[in-house]
Amino acid sequence: MSSLPTVPGVDANLLQKLRNEHSIEQQLWLSGYLYGLATSKQEVAAPETTQLPGQKVLILFGSHTGNSKKVAHTAAKHLHEAGLQTTVADVAEYAVKNLKSETHLLVVVSTQGEGEPPASAEDFYQWLLGPRAPKFENLQFSVCALGDKSYVQFCQTGKDIDNRLEALGAKRLFDRVDCDAEYETEAESWINQVAAVLQAQHPKTTSAYVKAPETSTVSTSKYDRKHPFEAMVWEKIQLNGRGSEKETWHLEFSLEGSDLEYAPGDSLGVFAQNDTALVDEVLKSTRLNGSEKVDWDGKSLQLFDLLEQKLELSVLTRDLLVKYQERHPKSSVNVLIEDPSALKNYLWGNDVADFFTDFPANLEPQQLTELLRPLPPRLYSIASSPRASEGEVHLTVAAVRYEHKGRKRRGVASTYLADRLEKGGSVPVFVEHNDFFKLPANDATDIIMVGPGTGVAPFRAFVAERAERGASGKNWLFFGNPHFSTDFLYQTEWLQHLKNGALDRLDVAFSRDQEHKIYVQDRLKERSKPIYERLENGAYFYVCGDKNRMAADVQKALLGIVATESGRGETYAADYLKTLKKQRRFLEDVY
Repeated sequence: MSSLPTVPGVDANLLQKLRNEHSIEQQLWLSGYLYGLATSKQEVAAPETTQLPGQKVLILFGSHTGNSKKVAHTAAKHLHEAGLQTTVADVAEYAVKNLKSETHLLVVVSTQGEGEPPASAEDFYQWLLGPRAPKFENLQFSVCALGDKSYVQFCQTGKDIDNRLEALGAKRLFDRVDCDAEYETEAESWINQVAAVLQAQHPKTTSAYVKAPETSTVSTSKYDRKHPFEAMVWEKIQLNGRGSEKETWHLEFSLEGSDLEYAPGDSLGVFAQNDTALVDEVLKSTRLNGSEKVDWDGKSLQLFDLLEQKLELSVLTRDLLVKYQERHPKSSVNVLIEDPSALKNYLWGNDVADFFTDFPANLEPQQLTELLRPLPPRLYSIASSPRASEGEVHLTVAAVRYEHKGRKRRGVASTYLADRLEKGGSVPVFVEHNDFFKLPANDATDIIMVGPGTGVAPFRAFVAERAERGASGKNWLFFGNPHFSTDFLYQTEWLQHLKNGALDRLDVAFSRDQEHKIYVQDRLKERSKPIYERLENGAYFYVCGDKNRMAADVQKALLGIVATESGRGETYAADYLKTLKKQRRFLEDVY
């Protein structure tokens, strides 16, 4: 049995009583109840009057990084100003039994990867699409779906929720809007049109706005995604040793004069440019020369410059294929569009030049630009603490390079930073806050971090931040990469943190240094008992890195640890992990 934690102001006998006289299920329930009690202190109290006149609108959000939450709160404030009663809630914390009594519902939800709901919305999603969901004959609704067109199942979670609400009898207040990576303009349009419909239904009256807690870092900066800051590169170091198959860069940017603020767990958005070789390939495949003038955002620009700086060329999307098919109905593109498996296989690895080579057509320069989506910024987990690196922000970037169809391919932002941006140069950046990947508010809480490869970036920020704050909670890191001699990223720093106590434990997995490959999930299994003990004592568990392989394997390993160490089996382990997620003690930043 694990030792009991010492909690300031709480009698040790009471802790012992809770441990001895209550079942595991009761302990988990109590922890969730007390956690909810603590985190609800920031909520605005509901109006004392029993009911205010005017339309009552519930706004639910399901978010992974916080974008859906931002849209939900923006919508609430807009409707509040229009005289409407609005309540904002995270779907993870909303009692679904109350939905049947609602009359107006707005849902803002993101989609993870290929059609999956964000972790915070999993329970709501499964309940709504399951047999227990009731009929909603008196409900009017509208859905704002956030996603990324580079995925075949674009905005699928929002689409599923929208279709299911209609199937259960609810009436659409306004048609669903599907937002791409650059979501702000489409989301703002949705908010304005929903507000117009609601105002038409009910005249302006007294209003109230009850909101969910907001934990984002508040910035007074004038710089954001729409108005990025030109950040100068102070430092640029390749982290891998000679002979490594990997290419990882440590970059340090100056934020002086920007007033940009960030917290560990946030990301830095980088506006990169396309490789000129790729621009040449696209022009070759479309039989254009690049000197043509085209209209863009009210300006006349040279086609080459527009392709290099403003349009997505390296990532193919289903949307591009659909637009192309509409303009060229006799092409065979429709065969791909109608076969999800074939489409997914084709989109992977191919770029815009490949597409126009495979499906040639006579395009005018302006027609080409209208087929392509704007080049979205790339987001990187911040690898620095604002306390330890004041006025700076650091990134850990793996340069993406591979060969496909006999042509060299390069990651847009990663190789832009690696090859074209030198010390003293600058790049447009902004801070993307992530409310759902943050350090515990209580510095006495232990944390367990799993971050192989560049997934270690946010944990470099976590440990540095807690060291600066003098946090008493223990920090345990699991790191993995191919080779100890060439790929131990930030080795000197980790050893120094171990020496001074900022890092309590460090477990490494260098997969290619022995005959049998060893990964971070294998190290987790080897440390099964102490991991479970720390979780039982309130530790937070973080995962950062590859979603499809590493993160899935880590979660599987954790389920095995809980099943074994608790002695309660797989069903109990699944419920245990579900509780950790609901308490936001199991947190992922995966891609």
